[in-house]
Amino acid sequence: MADGKNKDIGEILDSIWGDGKLNIGRRSGKHTQAKPSVTPPAELSHAENMAETMKASIENAESARETIVGVNSLTGKAQASIQSSLDELTKQVQQEMEGLDARMKADGLYTNEGLDKTGESAPVEEEKPAVDLEKAIEAAEKNVKESVIGQEMFISEVAKTFKRAFMSKSSSGARAVIMGAAGTGKHLTLESFANALHREGAFRSNAVNYIDMAKYGDSAADKLFVQDVFAALKAESKVIAFENFERAHTTVNAMLGQLFVTAKISLSSRYTEQKGMLVEIGTALVPNAISELDATEKFLYIITEQNEKKLMDTFGMPFINSIDGICKTEKPDEAAVLEIAKRLLSNFAEEAKSRFDYTLKPKENTAEALAKSYVPDDGAKSMQIKLTALMKALGEHKLKSPESANGELAADGDSLVIKLGEAVIEAQETGREKESAVAEVKAELDEVVGLDFIKKYILSLEDNLKVQQMRKKKGMKADFPAMHMIFTGNPGTGKTTIARIISRYLKAVGLLSGGQLVEVTRADLVGRYVGHTAPLTQKAIESALGGVLFIDEAYSLYRGTDDSFGLEAIDTLVKGMEDNRENLVVILAGYTMEMQEFLTANSGLKSRFPNIIEFPDYTGKELLAISKSIAKSKGYTIREDCDAPLEVYYDVQQTTGDSRTNGNGRMARNKVEDAILNASQRAARAMNEVNLEELIPEDFEFKPAE
Repeated sequence: MADGKNKDIGEILDSIWGDGKLNIGRRSGKHTQAKPSVTPPAELSHAENMAETMKASIENAESARETIVGVNSLTGKAQASIQSSLDELTKQVQQEMEGLDARMKADGLYTNEGLDKTGESAPVEEEKPAVDLEKAIEAAEKNVKESVIGQEMFISEVAKTFKRAFMSKSSSGARAVIMGAAGTGKHLTLESFANALHREGAFRSNAVNYIDMAKYGDSAADKLFVQDVFAALKAESKVIAFENFERAHTTVNAMLGQLFVTAKISLSSRYTEQKGMLVEIGTALVPNAISELDATEKFLYIITEQNEKKLMDTFGMPFINSIDGICKTEKPDEAAVLEIAKRLLSNFAEEAKSRFDYTLKPKENTAEALAKSYVPDDGAKSMQIKLTALMKALGEHKLKSPESANGELAADGDSLVIKLGEAVIEAQETGREKESAVAEVKAELDEVVGLDFIKKYILSLEDNLKVQQMRKKKGMKADFPAMHMIFTGNPGTGKTTIARIISRYLKAVGLLSGGQLVEVTRADLVGRYVGHTAPLTQKAIESALGGVLFIDEAYSLYRGTDDSFGLEAIDTLVKGMEDNRENLVVILAGYTMEMQEFLTANSGLKSRFPNIIEFPDYTGKELLAISKSIAKSKGYTIREDCDAPLEVYYDVQQTTGDSRTNGNGRMARNKVEDAILNASQRAARAMNEVNLEELIPEDFEFKPAE
């Protein structure tokens, strides 16, 4: 038996290593028959021959494994030895195959697309006819002019940037600036070109990849910017648009400028790509390291509402000279505005049908009424805001009346309304509601004791707003001065109270969109380690957008030239104020002397706070009025015989005490709260019924009048 087994093993080994070569084939009966060598047809290419050879090697290796597995009679050391040898041989074959594969790729004999996952040659796609780029751009330009109203010259200029890019021998991409007021079709034009060129076959994708430069507002954001640009360059979309460059950090804008001048960004460190992302590798030696980003084949655009001077100041003359053009939108004439209004109403009706199943028909005068709300500096956005508010009101009506209905869009003076049967729906934010909100804030301001000149200044903001809005509607230049303020004075003089009223007042009159008051101190803005301060300060700024950022004891941000963290917070704050000047008011508060020193911390700090308001200490008479107001809010009244002694007490304290630590409104509050405690003890001791809502001289620790 042993000899029989050894004989079988010998036959197997001979069949595998016959003639000193690997010769493995499929088994037939008891024996393994060697598979004949593969002879490729003469018409196969060299790459296909090599692919067939690799395929045959794979099949032979599989046959060898089947042979060994099939020998069930082999046991013990013999079987283990053969298995080990075969595993080693298979490993060698695989290494040879990988080497062959690498050499074929290096020689350019085939790409990954040349073979499918099974190793078979992939079907060759039919070669598509070349796109006539000039005709494609002309067709795209015509299509865009039908979509974007009143911007014929601007659209032609944008078309030229595409033409220059396609005609250039050194580059197949474009680098240009699209400039103009909000709502004048900047985004729509670029998106329409991308869509039209995709439809004509010039672009594989119709998408526009937007990058918001406002995300890179601090010095540590350069790496995030590099990652986002890399992802945009890897994307299929050909067009990349950069917005809000004026809100980016100078180091990031320097990289953006380099990208537009050279179509490349030189990286300060070395990277490699892993799973579609850049991974920093420092000085490590790795194959295919990335040291620059190349945007040669992309169409790069900066979209902005800024002017050429801002571009020049930010990027310099090399940038201006290298770009393919600056395309400016125009202010549409009355006919164009009316046509835009008609299209917006048509879109509104379509949305009402799809969202709420309401069929609305605009009346003849509706477009004219909507066009009256057009503001040149805001563009179509000014009309869209009205329609958005009206759509919100329509949604509220749908909750009450879920059934479908037919109605009409009509004009009611300068306002738009929707008539559905007996129901008349109008935008929720009407002029009457705005007037009510302003009146409510004014009433609250009237209740504030003293501070008459401060009240006068606040109310003057509304007058300026009305005049500037009138100028804006007439197409004249509107100047909304900076409203950032510094409140100086001792604690308890009403600075926080006035700041809170200002935030609501500016929202009511339309100068701010939110109206919230965000109170912060040094601890909320200054970080504990390097790189922590700028994000903290930026977070506080973002939370206050649309409202007021109130920084109490602001002088604590500056503790001398060695306080690098505090200086970083101030620098970030100044930049955030500039970037968000139309939707943010910053109010700094603190002691008078300390705030004067604080303004020297940054060269641009004082110029950004044109309104420095001194809050004087309260008089005894004013503190008496404050005390009565505090008592009223707590459900008490102060008896008249307390007035004279309280006023004298406050006058003495204000002139002889320390108002910085125990004066003004805080002193009045403490005095009233102590009196309430004394009144409670007095009521508890009394055997007969007492007035539980009245504070008397005894409660203030004054002797009763004789």
